[in-house]
Amino acid sequence: MNTGAVDPLPQIAEIARRHNAWFHIDGAYGALAAMADRKKFDGLELANSISLDPHKWLYQPLDCGCLLYRSPDVAQKTFAHSGEYARSLSTDPVEGFAFFEESLELSRRFRALKLWLSLRYHGMAAFRQSIAKDLAHASRLASAIEKEPELELLASVELSAVCFRYRATVGQSEDGLNSFNTALLKRIVARGRVYLSNAKIRDKFALRACIVNHRTKDADVDSVIPEVLAAAREVRR
Repeated sequence: MNTGAVDPLPQIAEIARRHNAWFHIDGAYGALAAMADRKKFDGLELANSISLDPHKWLYQPLDCGCLLYRSPDVAQKTFAHSGEYARSLSTDPVEGFAFFEESLELSRRFRALKLWLSLRYHGMAAFRQSIAKDLAHASRLASAIEKEPELELLASVELSAVCFRYRATVGQSEDGLNSFNTALLKRIVARGRVYLSNAKIRDKFALRACIVNHRTKDADVDSVIPEVLAAAREVRR
């Protein structure tokens, strides 16, 4: 997830098939981008199960998550076994009990209702367009970073995560660059104009911009590099 890289799904699916293994795709962050760029996700349809986080890329409340099974029977049997275990511990067993049949809520609020309403009201096309815009914004930022001699792109941009660092510190070792960029990130956040997170890419400390907001504009993206350079000048003083 740090870089938004997409694994070679058809090849992994083939390995799983040969070994009779369960093929699960952790698509919490990225898989929903298939709505906007299906070619990046060849092999997605081969999974036995896929996890999705609509709160990351369908613009939903924080605890809205989703787990999809190729076979509903597998989910029923899995949770039914959980229910059998619960009945073995209970002095008052309930026939046919399964956890998901007892409540809409369980330990989470009914976030699925808000997702369903959003999809019904806005339509799939609106979400597809917003995700495509986020992808384009990430490409726009990556292109600008590659043109800026003081910055270095640390990973290719496949989805909407952009990992880069400040490198215009003459003669600094990798440890020195890591320390500088750590201090730089703190300064960027303290300035309060843009918010970046961080990642480690091959032992290099990276500044990380991840664009998953339907309200992001070109101007927001274009403000990132000037902010980073201004914060770097403050750290170097």
